[in-house]
Amino acid sequence: MSAPRLRAVLFDAGNTLMHLDYGFIVEVLAAHGHPATPLAVQSAEYAAKGAIDRALAPGAPPGGVERLLWPDPRSGRPSYFATVLHALGISGDATVGVLAALHAHNAVDCLWRVIEPDTHAVLDALRARGLALGVVSNADGRVEADLARRGLGRHFATVVDSHVVGVEKPDARIFRLALERLGVEARAALYVGDVFAIDVLGARGAGLDAVLIDPLGRYPGAPDARWIRALAELPALLDAGAVRSRGE
Repeated sequence: MSAPRLRAVLFDAGNTLMHLDYGFIVEVLAAHGHPATPLAVQSAEYAAKGAIDRALAPGAPPGGVERLLWPDPRSGRPSYFATVLHALGISGDATVGVLAALHAHNAVDCLWRVIEPDTHAVLDALRARGLALGVVSNADGRVEADLARRGLGRHFATVVDSHVVGVEKPDARIFRLALERLGVEARAALYVGDVFAIDVLGARGAGLDAVLIDPLGRYPGAPDARWIRALAELPALLDAGAVRSRGE
């Protein structure tokens, strides 16, 4: 039996459609005596993604993400940002001021806010092919407003925010909710995201195909994942059915 025609593409929001503002993070780090470059911060993010993948891997010890993500020293809770800082060689009390500044700013204006210049053109091109587009994001209730604020909201027929619907990736139910809203079967849909265990394995678990965003080509593991460096590569991948191995 031939594969069904692709009818929909679903996207993660953070670091897929709207990217972390590495420049701002570098400014905060410098203000607290920790010089770094945007590339160094982006590279350090892979440590947090790798920790999430290990925590959600089959047979992983109890404790999940809470066991592997570096804690915020103020609260003792696992923190994505704290894990990034630890990968930069900043840990313990040295992170307190940085984390406070990042979390305070993120509460006012989401730090995942940088839009690649060709994002609108890619989304317009996908819609021109007759594809329905949607967003499925583990977020804090603001993702739909953030997409609208960045001018991206017009592209999407549905936006599913985990905080709003009460279920988050990699749970298959959040993907199925988006598909139900679009009236599309899972086998006719593709998901694009940047964390293997949450986005790729979560989508597969719901019956969707998946593509991993890996901007530096350094993702730890995920050997069988189709991947692209940026959304600009997605139309060509769809045209060619291209599969890039991790070794390329």
